[in-house]
Amino acid sequence: MRRRKPPENKGGAPGWMTTYGDMVTLLLTFFVMLYASSTIDTQKYIQIVNSLRGALGGNVGVLNNGASVQNIGDKTTENLVYRRLLEQLTRVVSQRGLEGKVEISTTDEGIVLSFKERLFFRIGSADILIEAYSILNEVGTILKEHELPIRVEGHTCDLPIKNYKFPSNWELSAIRSINVVRYLIENSKIKPELISSAAYGQYRPIVENHNEENRARNRRVDIIIIVAPRLLLESK
Repeated sequence: MRRRKPPENKGGAPGWMTTYGDMVTLLLTFFVMLYASSTIDTQKYIQIVNSLRGALGGNVGVLNNGASVQNIGDKTTENLVYRRLLEQLTRVVSQRGLEGKVEISTTDEGIVLSFKERLFFRIGSADILIEAYSILNEVGTILKEHELPIRVEGHTCDLPIKNYKFPSNWELSAIRSINVVRYLIENSKIKPELISSAAYGQYRPIVENHNEENRARNRRVDIIIIVAPRLLLESK
């Protein structure tokens, strides 16, 4: 009776080890490239992350806007995008001397640019003032660069309005937000699929409508740039 020969040991690493080594090499290359960058270029980050994502079969988390959620030391690419956006918007408000007319704040969704009524509209009107075009153009350029989801909200105070154009504050706040959305799409080339409008009339005041000063704060158009909530942790 012939004995079977034991299987030959061909040596070398198992197949999974080769795949794992390739993945580690790709990750190392990715982080070296990020570390070597002295300036933040959002589009380059997005391209790098998407390329790495394809190479790893989709194992690197990426938001809808393309920002990576992979840790980079004690920060994330998301944080870098968020911080750059916040700095750009703050600089515009400061350089134009718009403090008091534009408020910048953060929520669980992202960054809120709150434009007071007198900057964009006449009382009771939904037509954007010509003087507001330049600030909208500058903000629109920044928003187009980052390609983040945007919601434009119209708000009024509690003073009633009723005329042939606007039967109530709902209609006034709705047409105002729509006009801003249309302007950003047509003039700043914001992608229509990234922007939407909402109208709240007098029902979401930021302060009580006790006096005209407070009512003036409540009459506003808010542009909400939607960013992942995790980005707000280090900024508050």
